[in-house]
Amino acid sequence: MFNKWDIVYARMPYREDPSQSKTRPCVIVDVDYSSNEYLLIGITSSTHNRESDWAVKYCRQANISQGSVIMTDHIVRVKASANLTFAGRLDKYDKVNVMRLLKK
Repeated sequence: MFNKWDIVYARMPYREDPSQSKTRPCVIVDVDYSSNEYLLIGITSSTHNRESDWAVKYCRQANISQGSVIMTDHIVRVKASANLTFAGRLDKYDKVNVMRLLKK
């Protein structure tokens, strides 16, 4: 089982067109042990200017591409049994800023 703030690769619907999806890096922002589900936020390498996006400062520590952006308005719930692959862990600095955006 993965932990909160782990970076995993998961099949995620596109933010603009949920009928389509692709495998992308995601950050786990919550683990529901009672239902065996994860709450994931998608990460993209495309630059966005949305207030809800966070440009990851410490990409190397998270093992994601330089210039990656966490899309805090792109949240998906997946079963723990989904095909997820561990990539890395989000740095404390980036965690704090993602939490700040999620509270808005």
